[in-house]
Amino acid sequence: MILPATRVWLAAAFVLITSPLLAQKTAPAPIVYGGVTLADFTPLPQTDSTQAPAEYLCDYGTSKIEGGQGQFQVIFERTTRLRIHRKSGYRYATVRVPLYTRDGKVERLTRLRGTTYNLQDGRLVKTKLNPDALFREELDKNHLQYTFTMPDVREGSIVEFSYVINSDFVFNLQDWQFEHRIPVRWSEYRAFLPQFYIYKTITRGYLPFAVNEALTVPYFTTYTNPGVGLALGGERHIAAQAQQLRWAMKDVPAFRAEPFMTTPTDYLRSVHFELAGVNFDGTYRDLTGQWEGIWERLRTDEEFEAAITKPTPALLTQALALRQRFPTDTMARAAAVLALVQRSVVYNNEQRIYASQPLRRTLERHLGNSADVNLLLVQTLRAAGLPATPLLLSTRDHGLVQTSVPVISQFNYVAAHLKLPGRPDVLLDATEPQLPLGMLPERCLNGQGRLADASGRWVPLKAAGRYTDYRTAHLQLSSTGELTGTVRLEYGGYAAVAARRQIRQTSPASYLGQVSNHWQDWQPTKPQLLPDSLSRPVAVELNLQHTPAGADAALLYLPLLNLPDALPYDFRTENRIYPVNFGMAREHITIVTLTLPKGYIVQELPTKLAMEIPGGTGRYVYQVTQPTPGSVELSARLQLNRAEYSPEEYGALREMNRRIIAKQNEPLVLKRVP
Repeated sequence: MILPATRVWLAAAFVLITSPLLAQKTAPAPIVYGGVTLADFTPLPQTDSTQAPAEYLCDYGTSKIEGGQGQFQVIFERTTRLRIHRKSGYRYATVRVPLYTRDGKVERLTRLRGTTYNLQDGRLVKTKLNPDALFREELDKNHLQYTFTMPDVREGSIVEFSYVINSDFVFNLQDWQFEHRIPVRWSEYRAFLPQFYIYKTITRGYLPFAVNEALTVPYFTTYTNPGVGLALGGERHIAAQAQQLRWAMKDVPAFRAEPFMTTPTDYLRSVHFELAGVNFDGTYRDLTGQWEGIWERLRTDEEFEAAITKPTPALLTQALALRQRFPTDTMARAAAVLALVQRSVVYNNEQRIYASQPLRRTLERHLGNSADVNLLLVQTLRAAGLPATPLLLSTRDHGLVQTSVPVISQFNYVAAHLKLPGRPDVLLDATEPQLPLGMLPERCLNGQGRLADASGRWVPLKAAGRYTDYRTAHLQLSSTGELTGTVRLEYGGYAAVAARRQIRQTSPASYLGQVSNHWQDWQPTKPQLLPDSLSRPVAVELNLQHTPAGADAALLYLPLLNLPDALPYDFRTENRIYPVNFGMAREHITIVTLTLPKGYIVQELPTKLAMEIPGGTGRYVYQVTQPTPGSVELSARLQLNRAEYSPEEYGALREMNRRIIAKQNEPLVLKRVP
């Protein structure tokens, strides 16, 4: 984890007072470079791992802190062995090594070795990597990357590489990722931390560790103070205790993204570090950045809070007018300000926490990133007499914020917050046109955000509404067995936001065309969008005509609830390791009214079904009634009342989903009568 600039220097007179060494036995390394033999090419049984394009046989990393010239260094070493099963796995023979740079210093990639092993005519053939065949790429001002590709890779090859990274940045202890998109037989990471450096350790992910231990081990290193000659004692031999943190995972399946997940980094098992402090000679110095300190920097930053204080005359004049128009109704005033900013600027889809330009320039260009747009919103709300505050957050594709780690790089987005007397938190975002007051875009519904003010309060980023769709169909059955009628589709809450975005980004005609395509089996005609407003759902009407199979038979089977998009979920995986994150509660309602002609009666009504997820967090009700002999009404209502369900609740979700599908495929049976 790259943390704020922190450099630890030892004083010239530094002498570490050691305590007795209480060493514990350290496990041997799980891999030795160059240890591939003919036996490693024994044909493997057909398993999920061998069906994958490639697999990690062993991935082993260590981080150690050693003395150096005037400061300590982090020495990170990685040794990795992979087996390539098929051509689609060749890409895993290309390795990318990220490095950190700052103030003219850069982490150094050293001792690079690599070998590709192939079995030819019963012999083990080795092809060495040219360590100079590196591609260097500047990623940004603080990050660069080296890339190398293993030679002579074929189906069945075993590739092995090893390298060392020397880093002067003690705060930048290497992270480690155990899960990948291919299977991993064994992944292990060890961090050797001397007692005078104190790190916070953060683990992410859901799969269990095979090993998770901390041992006390001896620590020896040499520290040289460049300002003191060796004859005068500039070189110090340090003996102390260290903590060896060791994590390992075994037989890790390939990571596969599943429906309703945020970014993979929230789910992949990994470990991360933050330098919390140093403890030299019994004196502890806290190095952890504090959230309050981050606010102090933002308060004077020209691209953040200071940008808000520079007036934008065109909008400020209109904000004052809105203050006079809504002197007491603060919610109406806030909604009017939000609409003003929404129609004044367009979001360029860049997620940022800093303004890219003066807010006056954003208004002139009518274009800006998320900070440009929403800091302008905060400024305009304040001009209208409303106490608005920037709200820092991390979007769903950026990862959850670790609230115990005060690092501003965890945030990638800024919205707006409004606290009004007697009301709960009001969250606003002007990047999405036609987004109602109090709703954040779905991309922002991710854990907690932090107010960028002296309070530094954490604010839950919860959905202010549901995702709802409501469909009503009025159908008539002809004497010849044909169905005709209309269907009305209504989208509310976040479903309406998504529909309006699609209409805006294409056109009403294109949107209606896509809706019609979903109903092709029903031969839709005359699709139309009904008049829209933020206070009503987005609504579409279609005329329908459909001829069921076996329309001239004595018995007619009508699966009337098996309609397009009637159930938007597909939980095929039998088991799930990760939570199901919908982002918001959801509700789906379908009502079908069928008018029967003379000559048809109901032979059999489907049975009612009412089921509930344990704890009442989800419910499905299906029923069919016959209000009159000549009509039938079918209704189904699915409610998912939570934004997230745990892996333990997945089985109940999947079972309910299975029974819903079966019930919606169950036909209404009609019989012809003389």
